Amino acid sequence: MADVDFIGPFESRRVVVNGHQVPLLSVGINNGGKVELTLDDRIALTLDVAVAEEVIPFLADAIAVAMGYTCHPMEDWDAPKPLPPMKRLRPLFYEDGPV
Repeated sequence: MADVDFIGPFESRRVVVNGHQVPLLSVGINNGGKVELTLDDRIALTLDVAVAEEVIPFLADAIAVAMGYTCHPMEDWDAPKPLPPMKRLRPLFYEDGPV
């Protein structure tokens, strides 16, 4: 017989920055002024609301960059802008030492 569990119910909300939903990020609101940010339904972090409001735009940009975009869309954008196919390469060290 298979090991079956029924887990939940969960209450989570979508995260929206600049009018665009942040993919892979959800938030649960806890009692006491805390929110639980969950990334990709796997990694969670509990923060005060004020701290979360500062961290979420950074996470939105990080997720967008990881997905191949320049940043999370701005308010007046229809969609995120893709990164150019090849970034300019630059050396980490010159003959005289580190950059």
